[in-house]
Amino acid sequence: AVKLAMLGMLAMMVYSVYSAITARSRQPSFGLNGGGLDESSSTYGWDGINTIQDVGVPVKIIYGEHRTGGNIINQFISTDGDKQYLNLLIAAGEGEIESISDIKINELPEANFEGIDIEYKYGTNDQTVIANFADLHNVYSVNVNLEKDDPYTYTTIDDDVEVFEVNFTLPAGLYQINSSGAVLSWDVVYKVEYRVHDVGDYIEAGTETISGKTRTAIRRVFRKEGLTPAQYDIRVTRTSDNSSLDPVQAGDLTLASIDEIKTDDLAYPNTALIGIKALATNQLSGATPNVTFVEKGRKIRIPKVLTVLGGDEVDWEDYYYDPDDEVFRTFSDDGELYWDEATYVERWNANPIWCMRDLLTNTRYGLGEHIESEHLDEAELLEMALYCEEKVPDGEGSYEKRFRLDVVIDSSVKTPDLLTQLTSTFRAFSFYSNNGFSFRIDKPEDPVQVFSMGNIIKDSFGQNWKPKSEVYNMIQVQMNDKDIDYKDETVSVMDEESLANGDPIKEKTLRLFIAKKSYALREARYALWLSKYINRSIQIRCGIDAVACKAGDRINVAHDVPQWGFSGRVIAGSTTSSIKLDRLVDIELGKSYALMVKFAD
Repeated sequence: AVKLAMLGMLAMMVYSVYSAITARSRQPSFGLNGGGLDESSSTYGWDGINTIQDVGVPVKIIYGEHRTGGNIINQFISTDGDKQYLNLLIAAGEGEIESISDIKINELPEANFEGIDIEYKYGTNDQTVIANFADLHNVYSVNVNLEKDDPYTYTTIDDDVEVFEVNFTLPAGLYQINSSGAVLSWDVVYKVEYRVHDVGDYIEAGTETISGKTRTAIRRVFRKEGLTPAQYDIRVTRTSDNSSLDPVQAGDLTLASIDEIKTDDLAYPNTALIGIKALATNQLSGATPNVTFVEKGRKIRIPKVLTVLGGDEVDWEDYYYDPDDEVFRTFSDDGELYWDEATYVERWNANPIWCMRDLLTNTRYGLGEHIESEHLDEAELLEMALYCEEKVPDGEGSYEKRFRLDVVIDSSVKTPDLLTQLTSTFRAFSFYSNNGFSFRIDKPEDPVQVFSMGNIIKDSFGQNWKPKSEVYNMIQVQMNDKDIDYKDETVSVMDEESLANGDPIKEKTLRLFIAKKSYALREARYALWLSKYINRSIQIRCGIDAVACKAGDRINVAHDVPQWGFSGRVIAGSTTSSIKLDRLVDIELGKSYALMVKFAD
């Protein structure tokens, strides 16, 4: 937008220099260039939200609230009689988080499944081990049919095994049929031996008998505990007769897998966890299921807002900031709340400024080892955070906070690309300053400095107009919509005036990490206005002593070339009642004039 001001008996254009110091484009890139959060993401990938099982990938950071999947860090099958259970330990993200809810298994609510037990840990530093996951399991498939007196030898992959479990399957059941056709019970016997790899004789671990009278599969587990950590040779021998057709005796014994176990009690401090024990059924069998969940993410530093002095704390989602009275108020009844302007607490919230501050200063997963906290302007951060907390119409007859950040960071991203993508969700841009990254929100502000003929170097002024090819009349925003379970959604805003004039459709698609349609629509309108109305930039040069502004500040500019009024310096001999200018000024009859003077301080 362009405003009109007066400088030295002249009219002067006010130009909002969004980031001229860093020579950025007038329209933010919204992270569309280069790699970003979509790259190799298990949350934002083309295949939708997925559970992964991988090493060397980032631990998720969740700000705000979002559906996501986790990384399986421990998985094994346990057997209880003829029942099999899948056990999954899933890393859900950096802690401490607020909550995990709405778990879905293969896109279905977990309540639809029988025999599901779930336990959570929210990533505190002192959290305890999840039950059933006190051991580390590495399960390796074997799938060898055992014949009588023909031993099978398996050497463990790991060299620090303390416990091993041998998993057996009789896939066709276990039974025999006598001469009269009656189905009878039958027995299968096996022996397990072990030794330290290539050292000495085998030690017998035990001989077991499996009895049964069934045509359905039977599963059994042999467990050996108390081993000194080492690599082991495990020898398994069937000692009973093989299956036969005459007489009919069915009992094929398969060595299905061996579970190499370490007895370390790993609580994974500072990592949120989900422990799942699921009964194998017709609904849930075969491949590892895809587990997703809605997570309210990191608890980070925010103002401690109370009902009254000494009263109860108010949840972040229940209040907004009133800039007119400079107080927090409740959404429900606009009741005034209390904050002492000094006390902060670690709580869940989705204020993008507090999220960005956490990302910049955290030494475990953020940039805290590279950015000194004293380089952050806390007063400026608070000003921007309160602006984000102001209420705006949500388009549905109610109100919501102006900006919020609901994002999952789960892929390897270059820092500038990440900051560009995150700040674009709240109309900000990032830049490097004072040995660290800073950011500014594009919002109404008063000019902080005047640039005029008095401090602009001669012949350094230049203007650039945006080409028509960069003026769009349709903006589309891609986002993950909370109202449709965080599925991909696209919303559009059009310049009705342009289309009514018969202009061809020129479309621009933006990818924003927003989880509510009302926020996406506001940002689409904002991008449309940027495209339509911000159509030129200027370049000026001046001495460093004349620069008192920084990237993102609004400034006043007066220059003779575009005839944005006339300007110069006040010369010696001026007083508060008599101002002497450095040039002649024509005074037209019948017009009133005003004078703006900027002092050296």
